[in-house]
Amino acid sequence: MAEAKEKHAPIRQSVHVDCPIEDAFRLFTEEFAEWWPLASYSASGEDSEHCAIEPWVGGRVFERSRSGEERDWGSVTAWEPPKRVAFTWHPDRPRDDRESVEIEFRTEAYGTTVILTHHGWHLAGVETCALQAGYAAQWPVILLRFAELVSEQILVAV
Repeated sequence: MAEAKEKHAPIRQSVHVDCPIEDAFRLFTEEFAEWWPLASYSASGEDSEHCAIEPWVGGRVFERSRSGEERDWGSVTAWEPPKRVAFTWHPDRPRDDRESVEIEFRTEAYGTTVILTHHGWHLAGVETCALQAGYAAQWPVILLRFAELVSEQILVAV
């Protein structure tokens, strides 16, 4: 029983960024397309042109291809600037609101810690559970891209 619980445990990853919490939230959400590795992590692959998080509860998390086709990745379930954003997560799969991603922003002494929690594996079905190991390996890489964007923005602002 403990093994089954561990197998479906939420994925938790975090990254520290050297900026105020308001900037971290803004860069994560408003500049999503600037740091998300779209060519590698999208439904349209190299044909992907843009991705976005719409800034309201019920807003979409989606990608747009060069031909204008849009594919939903999820929908926003919490919008609490600058502390939290959450959304359902089903990129390039049938809509399933049981799998979700939550991002918390916490003020630290020297910047902000961004904590990502991806959960709902045990509810979302066998096919989705099979993806859990891949996401466990991919989220750290993706969050590192976000941290790199923040570092670039700080250098530009100085």
